[in-house]
Amino acid sequence: MLPKDESKFYIDEIMKRWQKLQETSNTFAYRLKVQEWKYLDGPHCIYSELNPERTSLRRAPQSIHSLDPVFEENKFNFKKILQQEVMLIIPYDTIEISMIVNKSPLTQYHSLICPDVQNGLAQRVTLGSLRFCRDFLWSLDEDCGFRIGYNSPGALASVNHLHLHLINIEKDLYIDHVKLDSLCEGDIYRLNNSMPTQAVCWIFNGEDSTTQMENKTRKLHEFLEWLCRENIPHNIFMTPDRTKQPKRLKIFVYPRENFCVVKDFKAFNIGFCEMSGYVPVGDKELFDRLTETQVFQRIREETGLIFQKILNYFESEKT
Repeated sequence: MLPKDESKFYIDEIMKRWQKLQETSNTFAYRLKVQEWKYLDGPHCIYSELNPERTSLRRAPQSIHSLDPVFEENKFNFKKILQQEVMLIIPYDTIEISMIVNKSPLTQYHSLICPDVQNGLAQRVTLGSLRFCRDFLWSLDEDCGFRIGYNSPGALASVNHLHLHLINIEKDLYIDHVKLDSLCEGDIYRLNNSMPTQAVCWIFNGEDSTTQMENKTRKLHEFLEWLCRENIPHNIFMTPDRTKQPKRLKIFVYPRENFCVVKDFKAFNIGFCEMSGYVPVGDKELFDRLTETQVFQRIREETGLIFQKILNYFESEKT
């Protein structure tokens, strides 16, 4: 577990260095300027922002065609970035975590969490990266606004080099208020049937022992490995619980039926942000006419009927 004072130092350094690079260098593709923002009409807390420059100036995404991808040295990867893009290197257990600027940020302090960069890990979550993200968020104040997200291959991943997104979203989102039902022992839940989308949720509690935290993390990793073996794309969203005391951390997994390769940036695409209720768009006309109903319809198109297979997995885990 990361000590609280260390995590505060790291997050303070990330914010300071990110802001300095944004103001004084050409490190970023653009200087972040969200033009408009709003909650979409409806009861479910869908928050949208208009950020045209991310659409027009971001790096072209790679197409990754496998849930068991092979790292490719000849394509863009985080070994090739400028030294100034690495804000911080955090030693954690037996690995090093590079905190790298996201050159096309969605939010202030939007950064990439990249474990053991020089080892060339493909875009598939490792147990060590899950542990770090769990401990990093757990050690921060619940109301600080930082969340962590991950897009697998086929679920809007843009670079085939292991990375997760540290993103600052202070607004309440759809996923902060969903109703949950118990799915499996060990604090594993699913979204209640009254919710318009589906997901699995791991909850880490303040009273958990170190052993319990580790067992939950291993169960989560085993599930993610199963999704990869079954060729099921997925997104992950990790967030402090902003509604409950004592302290809790929620990790949502969104399995998807459809394998998304082509990304149309004139529309809105479905990654961990959109699944969680944060919808950044780059087109003013789309921003003006976007509705909550449209967002949920797109999410259901991506997730399809796959959730029954997910429920079967957890049923088999019980026996």
